[in-house]
Amino acid sequence: MKQTKILEELNQSKRFEGGLVLKPVESGAINKSYLLENQEKLFFLKTFEMNHYTPVDREALFFMQRRLAEFNKAPRPSYLSYRHDFQVEQWIEHKSLADADMDRQEKIRFLAKTLHEIHQLPVYAITIDLPADWRAYITMADIIPDQELQDKLTRYGEIWRASHQHDQVLCHNDLAMEHISVTEPAVVFDWEYAACGSRYFDIAACAEINKLSEQEILDLQRNYAEISQIPLQEVIDQTTEQIPLVKLTNELWYLAAHIERPEA
Repeated sequence: MKQTKILEELNQSKRFEGGLVLKPVESGAINKSYLLENQEKLFFLKTFEMNHYTPVDREALFFMQRRLAEFNKAPRPSYLSYRHDFQVEQWIEHKSLADADMDRQEKIRFLAKTLHEIHQLPVYAITIDLPADWRAYITMADIIPDQELQDKLTRYGEIWRASHQHDQVLCHNDLAMEHISVTEPAVVFDWEYAACGSRYFDIAACAEINKLSEQEILDLQRNYAEISQIPLQEVIDQTTEQIPLVKLTNELWYLAAHIERPEA
């Protein structure tokens, strides 16, 4: 998305006074991120480059993030573009868990603690239909599923529906260490995949996005079980069941985005 169009809309909105300046900052593979300056005030601006095929309700997420900000768990959003293709929110100086001066075991425990805190939040979120997302990604990737993929879609769809019939909690679904602040305020960033769902899918997604080893996954599960007081074997069994669903989702997402998937 062109910066000139972003600035034009922001100026026309009359939500921001004075001259606006956009400065690119480090961002992900698809969406672009910027520092937005306005009369010595700083904001964070993120574009949503995959809006044309990602089935996400941006407006619902915007108001969900406002609620999360009330719990000091997210930057407070201040503006959603009329096309829902970029968002402006509070700029927060922070150090991420990825850059924190902690050993690996401490970071794994911090991940488990953050997951549990998110799962305890009394914040409403929409429930995503992951099998529908898979079909959308396949369409965008312009691929014809072979029998093996068809069987996976059927089998994993049944697991998804069964695991979402009870114990639904708020899930981040993209909890990379880079998305967690270890400085005050201890917020979590990038809530665009958040939804109401299975805590175990969220744990599995966290393990996948952070490229945890088998031992680290077990450590994550142990820490989560201890903090949540859920039996360890239940956490292990339920998370293990969700791991193939997470891997399939990531595989199809990269195919739909037409970008090369990073090596593990």
